[in-house]
Amino acid sequence: MTDRESRDESGERLQPLIAVSPTTSRDLTGAAVLADELVAELLAARLIAVLATLEPDGSVHAVPLWYARDRDAIVLATGGRSRKVRNVCRDPRATLVLHDSRPGFEVCGASVRGRVEIVEGAAAAPLVELVHRRYVTPAGEALPAAGEFLSSDDVALRLHPEAAVTWDERESIAAAELRAAGAALAVESTTPR
Repeated sequence: MTDRESRDESGERLQPLIAVSPTTSRDLTGAAVLADELVAELLAARLIAVLATLEPDGSVHAVPLWYARDRDAIVLATGGRSRKVRNVCRDPRATLVLHDSRPGFEVCGASVRGRVEIVEGAAAAPLVELVHRRYVTPAGEALPAAGEFLSSDDVALRLHPEAAVTWDERESIAAAELRAAGAALAVESTTPR
C-alpha cells in the first residue's frame, strides 16, 4: 500500500487521496503590482485595508483604513496627528493588506509593500475626498456627526507600490469542495453599537 492509498477497516481499498495544498502565492514587483488582475480587482472593490507602519522601537502598528486608487498609488485618508502619520514621517516604508475573506477557502488578497508620501494642506483635499466618496454618500457626509468625524481626515497618504505578494484560493479544489458541500461556516461581523 502506498502513502497515497487508503483502506477501510475490512481492508477494502478506498478512493485514492487527492494531493491538495494551498495555491502558491505570487510575487510582484514594480509596475506589475498595480497592473496585476487580482490587485486591480481588490482595489476596485469597496473593502477595508490594513496599513502596517513601523513604530520607533521597530514593532508594527497595523490599522484598518479606507482606500482608493489614484493613478500609480493607493491613497488613504487620515488625521495629520495620527500615529501612522508620525510613523511614516520617520520611516516611509509601509505594507498595505488588501483582502476579501469569505467562508471556507473563499479568500484572496495582496500584501503590498512600498513607500508612503504624505500629502498635506490644499493638495490633500481632493485625495481625501476621493477616498471618502468610495465609502460614504454625499448625503452621509452632510450629516452633522458624520461630517465632523470625516473632517478629521486632513492628510492623504499615497502608498507607492514597490512589491507585493498575492494569494487566491477561490478556485482551489478545497474551496470548491467546501462550497459544494455547504460545509464552510460563515464569517461573522461584530454587532454595530
